[in-house]
Amino acid sequence: MLLKEPITTHHNASPEERKQILLQIYRQVLERVPYIAERRQIANLENEFIKGKIGIRHFLKRLAVTPLYLQSFYERSSNVKFIENAIKHFLGRAPHDEAEIRFYDNLLVRRGVGAMVSEMIDSEEYRKAFGCFTVPYWRKRHYESANDYLESSFLEKEYAGQRGWAIPTLYWHELHLDCSGGICRPAWLPSRRVRS
Repeated sequence: MLLKEPITTHHNASPEERKQILLQIYRQVLERVPYIAERRQIANLENEFIKGKIGIRHFLKRLAVTPLYLQSFYERSSNVKFIENAIKHFLGRAPHDEAEIRFYDNLLVRRGVGAMVSEMIDSEEYRKAFGCFTVPYWRKRHYESANDYLESSFLEKEYAGQRGWAIPTLYWHELHLDCSGGICRPAWLPSRRVRS
């Protein structure tokens, strides 16, 4: 349930407006609205946002290191699939290439999830695309190749875990796999299945 258009707020937004923004953030970052029990886990973080003590960027950085986000995306995924999802959630696009995945993987391994997500949110790309008052959303962009277009369109429509938790889109095209339905199968052997 990715956002497809900008949702913006302002510094003096009312608590009611901030509650609506929270729902949009959850739709983009968690790909769903959290259950009541899950919201209890992040109640302090939500209250700080609703009261205007923190903005969208700070909220996103802290949400990314909560058990709610980590259990949903990090603990179930390979590092490269987690990076693909994080780029989708926080930068609103598919990874550009393998070099970008390696860059974020190095950050993830050496400094952890918080540092990796902070790097995304503090980036010039994030600032230009979303600034301080816009919730990240899926952005249209210029595609470098047909594969780049395919990877972006598949990732845009993918729900968490829909095509597995191990192989990101960038690689399953290169490996000639079809990973629809969460099960990867080689293109040349459609009857055999390999779990992703």
